[in-house]
Amino acid sequence: MRHVSAHYDGEKVVLDEPVSLSANTQVEVVIPDSKEELTTLRTDVFLASLPSLTRMWDNPRDAEYDKL
Repeated sequence: MRHVSAHYDGEKVVLDEPVSLSANTQVEVVIPDSKEELTTLRTDVFLASLPSLTRMWDNPRDAEYDKL
């Protein structure tokens, strides 16, 4: 799963970065009611992913980078 920023140009939703998708790929659009809600959403998504990110980076092979 990826998070891609986008904006509404008055007619359609436009992705802010190029994304390669197959035709008919389903996507879900979340529209925050305010900038504060967008900030909260981004923070909550980050915090929800933190345990898996910690597991990915907290491993014996990664410990070699701690020595740099």
